[in-house]
Amino acid sequence: MMNKGKRLGTASGIAFAYVGTVVGAGFASGQEVMSFFTIYGHKALWAILISSFLFAFIGTGILLLGMELKASSFGKLIDTMFGLLSPIINIYLLFAMMVINIAMLAGAGAMFQEFGNTSYLVGVTITALAAIVTIGLGISGILSINKILVPAILSFQIIIIFITLSTKSSFEGEISFVEASTVHLIKQGISYASFNIILSTGVLASLGKKFKDRDLLILGGVLGGSILAAMLITSHYCLLAHIPYIFDYEIPALYIISDKSRFLSIFYSLVVWGAIFTTLVGNLFSMTSFFHDRFGMNHLFTATLIICAASLLSFLGFSSIVNTLYPIVGLIGVIFIIGVFFYTRKLKN
Repeated sequence: MMNKGKRLGTASGIAFAYVGTVVGAGFASGQEVMSFFTIYGHKALWAILISSFLFAFIGTGILLLGMELKASSFGKLIDTMFGLLSPIINIYLLFAMMVINIAMLAGAGAMFQEFGNTSYLVGVTITALAAIVTIGLGISGILSINKILVPAILSFQIIIIFITLSTKSSFEGEISFVEASTVHLIKQGISYASFNIILSTGVLASLGKKFKDRDLLILGGVLGGSILAAMLITSHYCLLAHIPYIFDYEIPALYIISDKSRFLSIFYSLVVWGAIFTTLVGNLFSMTSFFHDRFGMNHLFTATLIICAASLLSFLGFSSIVNTLYPIVGLIGVIFIIGVFFYTRKLKN
């Protein structure tokens, strides 16, 4: 039996693995939060609260399902909830994860090129090799890398909050937000959560199987959801405080720290790379776990094949494909979280 300190540490590890899979480059840059929420102004807080609830509630549900079903990959959960439709959804999710892996490697190459004054190829290669090594360590590797990178991402979040509080006391100028109905805001909140949750399923299910402690998994899921909620709310506030200038930037967070210090720029580039890496590793682990369960393929061998293919394809540019995939995966995610909700109720009864 773990003591309280060790339980909290283990629950934090589960929470960080969850957060690390969700918080990609889009979140760290501020672009995701701005596009989904900030463009709607203060009213978007309701959409953020809906996303936050789903992150905590459904994320915890997947952890518990992973424990109950002894699921070491997302395939077992999809099979259980979708039956005859599961092969189609599994194939589509694998395709979506592959495209996101390609996009993450492309983003890593661009980060090294822009901030590290080195070649695109070096950035892709370093990130690819680091991902393969992490996968070789199994779920323990996922937990370990997120224990390092997620606190760094959270630290940057705190710096952004401090800069905003110390430099902004009110909004500047005339601000015109996008008009949105209550129904649309609810849809935004559900879409944002569902897309991220379904792509976190592989990691969450494996964590559920690994720890087999209901109370510990609930604590980890709720803590992870709470951290994501705090990050969403604070990011939204910081972006709101810098409107309308952030609308001119592809990377809104870069505007907030611009001209502050060279150190912050370097730290920011490391944070964005960390966010890219945690998302890449989470998706890669989900894919290798699926192939291991279905075909008995070695995790490290599968990871090497996937990463080699993704590295080659990362030179083509896949932004349009990703933009097409987001809404479709989000739709599947909505169906999935409804399935998780009802299936967990069924198990409880």
